[in-house]
Amino acid sequence: MHFRKTFLLPILLLVALTLVLGACQQVPPATESTPAPTEEKSPPTEAPEPTAQQQPESTPTQDGFQEVEASLDKTIFPPDAPEGFSPEERPDSTFGQDDATLTMYEWCDYAYPNCVTFYQETLPQLKEKYIDAGKLRIVHKEFPVAGGDPSVIASMGAQCAARQGQYAEMADWLYNNVQAWSQQTDIQAMKDAVKQGGEAIGIQDLDAFNACVDNEETLDLIKQDYFDGRDLEFRELPSFVVDGQLISEGISSKDLMTVIDALLHKKDTGSLPDTVVTVTPSPTPDTDFEDETVTVLGDPNAPVTIVEFSDYQCPYCLRHFQQTMPQLKKDYIDTGKVRYVFKDFPLTQIHPLAVPAAEAAECAGEQGKYWEMHDLLFGQQERWIQAAQPNDVFKEFAQEIGLDMNAFDECVQSGKYQDEITADMHEGLAAGVQGTPAFFINGQFLSGAQPYEVFKQMIDQILAANGQ
Repeated sequence: MHFRKTFLLPILLLVALTLVLGACQQVPPATESTPAPTEEKSPPTEAPEPTAQQQPESTPTQDGFQEVEASLDKTIFPPDAPEGFSPEERPDSTFGQDDATLTMYEWCDYAYPNCVTFYQETLPQLKEKYIDAGKLRIVHKEFPVAGGDPSVIASMGAQCAARQGQYAEMADWLYNNVQAWSQQTDIQAMKDAVKQGGEAIGIQDLDAFNACVDNEETLDLIKQDYFDGRDLEFRELPSFVVDGQLISEGISSKDLMTVIDALLHKKDTGSLPDTVVTVTPSPTPDTDFEDETVTVLGDPNAPVTIVEFSDYQCPYCLRHFQQTMPQLKKDYIDTGKVRYVFKDFPLTQIHPLAVPAAEAAECAGEQGKYWEMHDLLFGQQERWIQAAQPNDVFKEFAQEIGLDMNAFDECVQSGKYQDEITADMHEGLAAGVQGTPAFFINGQFLSGAQPYEVFKQMIDQILAANGQ
C-alpha cells in the first residue's frame, strides 16, 4: 500500500511547520480547554488605522499594577484571505442553511485538543446563536495534520459517514472517542477502529461504510481539503475563513463570536463596530518604530536591526527565548552584526499578567537591569504565572538582580510605564502584528517562534547584500 508515501508525508511535514511556527494570538495552549477571551482591539466603526490614544485615568489593582487601557482588550479583526481563495464546498459536512448571511470554512483534525474543544464547546454555542437563526453556515474541511496516519483515516471515516448524511454523528463519535482510534499502530487496525465508530453510531449502510473506509474512497476529497488549507499557512487549529477573513492562528470562542458579530454588523451597516480593531493592511505597514534606549541589545551601528514584539506570558515567546535567542545573541548580537530591540505586545485577554510583567521589566530598566529582569521573566515564566501573588515573585526577581527595592516598588505602584507599553502595542498594530512573537528584520516581517535557521538565512542575506 502506498498510502503513507503519497499522502501522509507532505501532511506530516506541514505539521512540523505548523507547530514550529506557532504564535500567541487568540489561542490558548493546546492542552487547555476553552480559552478566556483574547487579543487586542479596534477603533470605531470606520476602523481607522490605530494610533496612540490619550490614556484614561486608571487605578492600581490589588496587586499594585495599573489596569491596561480598555482598547487593548478588543479583538483583532482578522485579515483578508488571499486573493482568489475559493475552497471546495462540502455539502455533506456543512451545518446551516445555504442562504445564511455568512459562510465560515473550518479546518480541523479530530485528534487535536483545540478541535475537540471547538466541536464540544464552541460549535453548540454557534449553532444556538447563529446557525439556527440562519445567520451562519459552517463548512467543515478535513485537515488531518496533528495525529498522523490515524487522523487521516479518521477523516476518511467522517467523510464516508457524510456520504450517508451522518457526518455530525460520526464527527461526534471521533471527537469523543479519540483514544479508541488514535492509538492504533498499523493502517488496518486504524481502519477497523474507525469502522467500529460507524457501527456505534448506527450508520445506515454499514457494509457500504466499511467498504468506503477500506478502499479509501474519500481520500481524494481529503487531499483537496488539505490543499485548500495548505496555502493559508495555518499555525493553529481550528483555523477559519469567515466571510473572506482568515483566522489562521487560533481564536477563543468569545473572540470568534466577536468577529462574527462584527461581520454581521458590517453586513447591516456597511462598517465594523468598535468591538474589533483592524490591523494596517500588510501592503502598507508602518514600520517606522520609535527608538528605544533601555530595551536594546547590541551595537547601535549594527547593519541589521531586529525588532521583536513580544508578550512575557506567551508560551511561543518563551520558546523563542529558549531555543532561538541564545544562538542569535552569540552569532550576531555579540559580534556587532545585529541590534536587537524588544517591544511589548501584551495579549491581555489570554495573558492578563503580561502587562504587570512588562511593567516589572521596565522598572528594572530604570536601574540598568532591564535584560536581567527580562531573562528571569521568561526563564521562570511558569513560576510567576502560577503564583497566587505574581507581584511577590517579581519582587523576588528584583532582589535577585540587586535592585533598590524601594525604588522598584515605587515604580511599579505608579504605573508610569503603562503609556509606553500601550504605545508599543499601537506600533505593533500599525505594523500589522496580530500575534506574538512577531519580528521585523530590517523591516522584513517574520511571524511566530521560528527556528534559528530562518533568522540566520534572513540575516545572512541582508549582510551579503551589504557586502558583509
